[in-house]
Amino acid sequence: MNDASLTDVLTFKLSDDGKLLAAFEPCESKPPVDEAAIKMALAKQGLSSLFLYENSLSNLVQQYNSLNESFVLEIGERRDGACSIHIADDKMTASLTLTPPYGGAPVGLLQIQLALQEKGVVSGIMKNEIEAALKEGYAKERVIAKGLPPVRGIDARFQSLIPEIRERKPRVDEHGIANYRDLGQLIVVRPGDPLMFRTPPTEGKKGRDITGQILMPEPGQDTPFASGLQGVEIDSNAELDPDHNTLLLAVIAGQPKLVPNGVIVEPTIDLPRVDLSTGNMNFDGTINIKGDIKDGMRICASGDVFVGGIVEAAEIEAGGNIVVKGGVIGHSEHSGDSNETPTFNARIISKGSISARFAENVCMEAGTDIIIEEFSMHNHLTALNRILVGKSGGKKGRIIGGITCASVLVKAAIIGSNAGFITKIKAGFNPYLQAQLDKLKLEIDASEKELEDLKKIIAFVLAHPEKDKNGLLNKALHTREKVEADCTRLHTERAHLLSEMTLAENVQVIVEDSVHCGVEIQIGNSIWKNNEERGKGVFQIVDGAIDFGNIMLSVDRSQ
Repeated sequence: MNDASLTDVLTFKLSDDGKLLAAFEPCESKPPVDEAAIKMALAKQGLSSLFLYENSLSNLVQQYNSLNESFVLEIGERRDGACSIHIADDKMTASLTLTPPYGGAPVGLLQIQLALQEKGVVSGIMKNEIEAALKEGYAKERVIAKGLPPVRGIDARFQSLIPEIRERKPRVDEHGIANYRDLGQLIVVRPGDPLMFRTPPTEGKKGRDITGQILMPEPGQDTPFASGLQGVEIDSNAELDPDHNTLLLAVIAGQPKLVPNGVIVEPTIDLPRVDLSTGNMNFDGTINIKGDIKDGMRICASGDVFVGGIVEAAEIEAGGNIVVKGGVIGHSEHSGDSNETPTFNARIISKGSISARFAENVCMEAGTDIIIEEFSMHNHLTALNRILVGKSGGKKGRIIGGITCASVLVKAAIIGSNAGFITKIKAGFNPYLQAQLDKLKLEIDASEKELEDLKKIIAFVLAHPEKDKNGLLNKALHTREKVEADCTRLHTERAHLLSEMTLAENVQVIVEDSVHCGVEIQIGNSIWKNNEERGKGVFQIVDGAIDFGNIMLSVDRSQ
């Protein structure tokens, strides 16, 4: 068939009210028709842009094929473009949905503007977005207006006026070499020195929603200086703030320390020496001793301790760093058992670092590093980071006898001596955790022995029921249950500690000149007993065992 034969029996027209009508006139031999033929016919008549009702074409085909009498069927209509505006619940955005026309007039800018006006949108209208939607002819929930949200005020801020406050540690040059003498100057403030400036909070910036409603901001939080700050006061004559609450001043001489929302000043005490004339010193701050600390004296400070002379058989404990410009000389008593630690009357304990020119018969414990310039003899040294004896490249740094324990690095020019003193070096684990592990092992051994004894008692009573007097079996079973629970708990604690005792990466014992017979090196759980004289080199873990060679792994020396 062809179009002429189809249009003879089926015609299409647009009514005055914009309805698309299909009219059928019967004939003796009507040609077959389908939806594709109908669409082709509509296109040739310029009616394909009109909106077609759902299933209208299939209904038309059905009536055409089933009837042979005249009928007129409405199958579509002409539609203009349409738009709708959606306002968000918070009235901060307006979205446009734009429907294209079907043979009718498209939506224009004025129509959208009127729709916005009807919705009360007067602020934040995005003209560029509207024009882009009109150009594309279609939009689905496209944002065309945005409100301006309020800006929360800035909280009160605190600015330190003493930028020199920092962690004190050996200065390191570009080659990674530490200057053991230069630990930086102790920061001291004087009465009247400004310590901290407080900037008051701001009110924030107002916002506006798309209907023009003003949105008030949340003001910043007003936080005053912390209460109970020691050694400071708020400047009552500060010109920068009419409320006189922005400047913190020192009222005493001492060491400033940053705390949340403020500064405290820890006073520093200066002494020519510590002996019987001064008595023992227990001070909440920093102690600066120009001379010596004599035999039997005790120093305890929450801050740093500086000693310009020699420390004899004395005890020093500090919450900060300990610096001894001279050396430390003590005495030790041995029980005769090589596995037991001797008793020292010279003890240096620091939560920070310890540095000294030399040390002999001393127990030292440091929260970070121990740095000894010349030699360490018959000491028990423990550091959670590194132990460095001697200057890099020099030959004065000797470790002779005693036990030297560090988590990351032990470095010296010479380890051991020709006299054959037993010298033990331990690295690669937390020495304090090891003490906890040893204690746990004793508890586990005792519990397991008790459990074994209980099992024997239970087995005996079960084999001889007549011996079960006064509920012995029940008591033994109940006790066994409790001891088994204790064993499980202790093993869990031990496993947790063992997980924290993991060998640190790149753990090393560095010898820059020589290592003598009688030296025992332990890295993690591996032990090396040196039975011959050796030159310089590095002890480190290679393929799970201690290796001594000349290749040094990369070690961070700045910490």
